[in-house]
Amino acid sequence: MPSMSKPMEKQKRRYSGQSFADRQSDRRARLVRATLEVAGRFGLEGTSVAAICAEAGLTARYFYESFPNRDAIFVEAYRLAQEELLSNIGNAKDRGDPVRGALTGFYTALYTHPGLARVFLVDLNDHGADMKAVSEEGVKKLTKAFALKARHPLLIAGIIGAVVDVAKRWIESEFAEPVEKVVEIALPFTRVGA
Repeated sequence: MPSMSKPMEKQKRRYSGQSFADRQSDRRARLVRATLEVAGRFGLEGTSVAAICAEAGLTARYFYESFPNRDAIFVEAYRLAQEELLSNIGNAKDRGDPVRGALTGFYTALYTHPGLARVFLVDLNDHGADMKAVSEEGVKKLTKAFALKARHPLLIAGIIGAVVDVAKRWIESEFAEPVEKVVEIALPFTRVGA
């Protein structure tokens, strides 16, 4: 007779060669990507758990396996949007002026991905502690990307705030100015404190 002292633990099975942890990670990534897609099309108000799950091709069960609520996935989607939008900064090169190249990459990314830009720079309310932490990560990345010479935290906040506010106004204008003009407008802010 088998010992009943220890309950039998259910083994997490492998499917299609993937472990449970790999499948769970894949579902989580699909949900975050789906959040970006849905929010980019319909804004945050139109981004329900049901819409996210439909876009990802998953059920709500898998959503709640990875996220306690909609706000939690917005934090991860915001982080992914930052990564994608800011990765373009490194791709834009200007040998004569790397800061100009970084600004060109930043504003080009916003222009190329207007849905993401609008949602994650204009619509998003970043007052929650988790969202503020992600925003601060973004500020650090921008500070480095724009090779800011300023060292005082308030001056850095002002410079990044100006560059981002220019982006917000540009997005709200439906990208009325060409990227090159927006870069020329924002460039002097990055030179403050140099």
